[in-house]
Amino acid sequence: MRITAKHSYESHYRKIAVEMIMAAVKNADPAAAVNNSVFIKNHILHVQNHQFPLSDYKKIFLFGMGKAAASMCRAFERILWPDDGLVITKKGDEIDEVEVESIPVYQAFHPKPREENLVYSNKILEKISSICPEDKALVILMISGGGSALFEALPKGITIEELSILNEHLIKCGAPIDDINTIRKHVSKIKGGRFGKLVSDRGGTVISLIFSDVIGDDLSVIASGPTYTDNTTFKDAINLLQQYKIWEKTPSSIKQYLKLGLKSPDLKAIKEIPVGVYNYLIGSNQTALIAAKEVALNYGFNAYILTGQNKGEAKEVAKAVMAVAREIQDTNNPFSPPAALILGGEMTVKFAKGVSKGPGGPNREFVLSSAIEIKGRQNIVVAAADTDGRDGQGKSGAIADGNSVFRCKLDPYKCLTAHNSQEFFDVIDDSLEFTSSTNVNDIIVVLVG
Repeated sequence: MRITAKHSYESHYRKIAVEMIMAAVKNADPAAAVNNSVFIKNHILHVQNHQFPLSDYKKIFLFGMGKAAASMCRAFERILWPDDGLVITKKGDEIDEVEVESIPVYQAFHPKPREENLVYSNKILEKISSICPEDKALVILMISGGGSALFEALPKGITIEELSILNEHLIKCGAPIDDINTIRKHVSKIKGGRFGKLVSDRGGTVISLIFSDVIGDDLSVIASGPTYTDNTTFKDAINLLQQYKIWEKTPSSIKQYLKLGLKSPDLKAIKEIPVGVYNYLIGSNQTALIAAKEVALNYGFNAYILTGQNKGEAKEVAKAVMAVAREIQDTNNPFSPPAALILGGEMTVKFAKGVSKGPGGPNREFVLSSAIEIKGRQNIVVAAADTDGRDGQGKSGAIADGNSVFRCKLDPYKCLTAHNSQEFFDVIDDSLEFTSSTNVNDIIVVLVG
């Protein structure tokens, strides 16, 4: 990325902002998270504060699903070599390809699942169905962001094409990920704790190592909680579809299944974690935010992590955050400059009726809206990126300052309305682009001089 800015401080701040983003991505490394949480001593597998004697198990399976799954499985196999298993990760060159030696790695589609996703997921279910209590099977499950789309098994009568239609509406409706995954959990045979129950029913033990990509690190939401409890209901799923005005657009087979779930005891939610199922959170957005803060402190900034639970429509969130930045610069409140504001979370983009979905995602819309809010200001720099290396359907993120709207020949207001932030930042060479093996949501940094 070429750095160009009118003022010397802005040029310096821009370099620091990019360094903060990259430090955040590097520190939230999924392989490091596994190594920090798992080790073997005296033939005992230690996972955080729990111990699992390996003599209790005859066969060890290693499965992974999510954008960081291959890195996590690669780290685990160096600790304990599995007998069988497989990994499902995301297609796309923004995810570093990681070779896992002990088990095959399959690349499937995200965020819109296709037939391959079902085929690879079924391979996992076939292996689970072969387990019997005499096997004393230990199933290690690596879960990370993207798992909801990548790992899927559909109820009878629902096709992958119909699920893709539903997912398209969910992505565009502006709903937060916990609401989206509430709906997904009730159109699946393995989400909402059902996979954990499958293993438990076969007499196996499950250890899920979870790398969080959701606000608040709710284990029932991450990858739609395949081994956790589900405190939502079919009625909740229907209400959410109606609330976001997509019930009528939902395929009839899915609506019929949701209605069936209202009265069928066989489809009831998993309210208690089954016997032999263990869940461990090993990494989250906070890991990234702390690394960004350390960079800012090293450069002499008064650095503050404002929140790791930022959510809302990106362009509206930007107005509030930039108001704080202006206040700092004008009145030294609530912090004295030079100040570094750091936020994490998961923003959304809401598409108006008749407006097509552009390649720019919430982070770049946040930065474009921010650029409008600080136009003409000196020495305020804002950068934001999705830590998985892909914001929306395009590059990782963007960076801007008070001069950005003047340097671009495109109308920033029209680009924001048309969800065309990628083109805006590409024109002035202010897009951020990097590859990543992690996924811990958004990272936002604001430097105020």
